[in-house]
Amino acid sequence: MRRLMIAFLLAATAATPGLAKAPAQPAAMVPPLPDRFDDFGPAVQALTLPGGRVVHFTDSGDLGGRSVVFIGGTGTSARASGMTDFLKSLRVALKLRFITVERNGFGDTAYQPGWTYADYAGEVRAVLDHLAVQRFAGVAISGGGPYMAAVAGAMPDRVISLHMLATAATNPQGRQCGVPLATLAQSLAGQVQNPQSWWAFPATSPTRRIPGFADRAFEEGARTFFIRGQMGDPLPEAAEMQRYCGAAPDVSKVTAPVHIYQGGADPLVTLDQAEYWHHHFPNVVAFRVYPGEAHDVQYRHWDQVLIELAGITGQTVVCQGGHSAALADAKVPAALAKGASLGLCAWQARN
Repeated sequence: MRRLMIAFLLAATAATPGLAKAPAQPAAMVPPLPDRFDDFGPAVQALTLPGGRVVHFTDSGDLGGRSVVFIGGTGTSARASGMTDFLKSLRVALKLRFITVERNGFGDTAYQPGWTYADYAGEVRAVLDHLAVQRFAGVAISGGGPYMAAVAGAMPDRVISLHMLATAATNPQGRQCGVPLATLAQSLAGQVQNPQSWWAFPATSPTRRIPGFADRAFEEGARTFFIRGQMGDPLPEAAEMQRYCGAAPDVSKVTAPVHIYQGGADPLVTLDQAEYWHHHFPNVVAFRVYPGEAHDVQYRHWDQVLIELAGITGQTVVCQGGHSAALADAKVPAALAKGASLGLCAWQARN
């Protein structure tokens, strides 16, 4: 039987077009050789605070460009900004420098009981001072919302602009509230210990059009919950979930312009959360609600976020006639009526 199978495979190989072709021709010449290595993404750096706590952060991009504090969603590490690198070339062209400070118990950062939003704001301040960054724009995704509010509220004079993407605010009626921490942790263990489950997007998600996005997301989950040998400990995530049960940080002194982006059909962070920020920030200059879109609005409209992070306002990214363009806001309704779509044309590609 084994001989028959081998004979069958050999016959199939011989009969299959292309398998027996000669190898490709060698390169005609050596291309220009680089003078430095390509990076694997930003390195995680450590900063020891005066009290002995070690804070971890990443710093990537143009050091002479606009500094951006990036805060990822719940259950993300210091390398979470890499989840947006499907538009890295646009970020580089806009000369944006991304700084991400890791939160309590995730990734490389040890878990500290009783840690608060204010503690995080203090850690971000320490990192910014360490990097000699005086002013910054801020962008927060999903569960990173209250942390960004704490950072901005603690340093309102240093904020250039804020960009809140499907960001949670406060949820005192949530099912996680009032539950013993250990019980909540036990209920989260199945998701936390399975990054593919934690980062699962539905088959209809536009993120499916980004080559390699799902795999990068799974790796982010593995880093967050396993990287330093914590073996999927759900306690830090449970503590974060209960942190959302309290009052959201005060943002009444944040006078910098605020941009809010929200999916109208988001089942995870609902429209009322965006309305909360809309009501509480003193200077909301853009409140973009995308009808029918879900929680992945944070990635689907990352192109729009990037240009606004760079300080370009009054323009909207569209795909028109097969070409990507930034149109004046006043021209967008007419363009959409003629068949244009929001975002880069890459979103319309079929992979």
